[in-house]
Amino acid sequence: MLKAVLAVSLSLIAASAFAQVSFEAQDVGEIYQTNTGHSTILFTNVGDKPVKIFAVTPAYDKDGVGEFKLPATVVPKSSVNIPVTVFSGMDAGDHRHIFNIDTDIAKRPRVQALVHLFGLSVLDDSEPKAELGTVNTNAAAPVKTVKLSSREVPDFHIARIVEVPDFATAKILPDGHTVSIAGNPAASWGRHDGFVKVALNSAVQPQAWIAVTADIHGEVIPSANPVEMGVFRTTKLPFVVQLKSRDGKPVKLGKVSLEGIKATVTKEACVGGATGCAQVSVKVADDQPGGRVQGKLLVELPDFHHELPIDLGGLYLPESVKVHSLDEAMQNNGKSSTEPAPLDLKSALQKSTTAAPPPASDPPGHGPLLKWQVSNENNMYGYLIYRGDGENGPFLRVNKDIVRVGENKGDGVTSTYAWRDDSATAGKTYWYYIGMLNRDGTKQQLSGPQPVKAR
Repeated sequence: MLKAVLAVSLSLIAASAFAQVSFEAQDVGEIYQTNTGHSTILFTNVGDKPVKIFAVTPAYDKDGVGEFKLPATVVPKSSVNIPVTVFSGMDAGDHRHIFNIDTDIAKRPRVQALVHLFGLSVLDDSEPKAELGTVNTNAAAPVKTVKLSSREVPDFHIARIVEVPDFATAKILPDGHTVSIAGNPAASWGRHDGFVKVALNSAVQPQAWIAVTADIHGEVIPSANPVEMGVFRTTKLPFVVQLKSRDGKPVKLGKVSLEGIKATVTKEACVGGATGCAQVSVKVADDQPGGRVQGKLLVELPDFHHELPIDLGGLYLPESVKVHSLDEAMQNNGKSSTEPAPLDLKSALQKSTTAAPPPASDPPGHGPLLKWQVSNENNMYGYLIYRGDGENGPFLRVNKDIVRVGENKGDGVTSTYAWRDDSATAGKTYWYYIGMLNRDGTKQQLSGPQPVKAR
């Protein structure tokens, strides 16, 4: 099943309550992973007073701002172009990069512009991952292998390892496609995430980044990491984290502190006075803002010369916030949740009487011609054509430009496509299949391989 993707406007206009400025970002367009793209933010003063821009700051550290003299004053009814650069990283599919613009507008001094790009990848799996799980510092480190493959790069292979996070080790296996990744027992205790970065033999995508996660466990193990606080309505009840030693020896706690959450922390003995155990009680402050709560509990363990970071996260809904259930809303409207939705007769008739789509015009040329029809393309971006010398491949992508989906791509709509392979050798039989590129950057096979003889 195709994943649903929320459509977002490519420009961001200031809310009407603060409609002194408007701004629109130029679309970067298609860009392969680990590349830099360029865009321009058109900042317009639509009000009747001058607006001063003090700073333009990217939200992502590898994005940047071009030559733009600050501070800048934008007079009424005029515009300025702010050049920016965006680094695609491992973006796959639709992505927006945020740029903060600080101004002297009294009610809304900081506004945000969104720069859109569509991330492409030469990899078959555009977001490779290695989850190492628990790494015990007293045992052999767990090993994960990640095989990278590409149907877009001839003779695809990994050229070298560029970077490895300090909590892991990595090496390229002899096949040239696989990376072996292990946890580093010498790393600091706690949860870690980062990237193993490798260089590729690709002209359009210089690197691939493998996302790596690990939970390094030493002599003292927390009862949970991360601590899922869930949805909580009151700050009266504490959250408790127990820390136990592997060998049953007493656990001595040093300094205990919090980052990112307004709360008090208390060091306590475990219930029942159990040996080899200590616990920390976290009581969220009464003035903690509502909404998403996310932070770290930092526990010093002086006997082991380590600090153990423990992630905490949840959703705080103060008692003053009323939560309405769907069942309650249905009852208030006098409707049962089991009642079927009323039939949209107009829509049903329109779908049943829609004429078949006109045949796509054949592209010029003499190479093999491929035609296909697809319905319900809501979450799709385009199509990729793969060619092989036999039914079992190997297959490589042969269309340089993505065959983009049509404008009418909703439910009940069928689109027809045609593409010609002008690079084929006359008299030779090839095998082709159609691949789908979804808006989230994932790739799927639409058809099975079919033989076509070039004329």
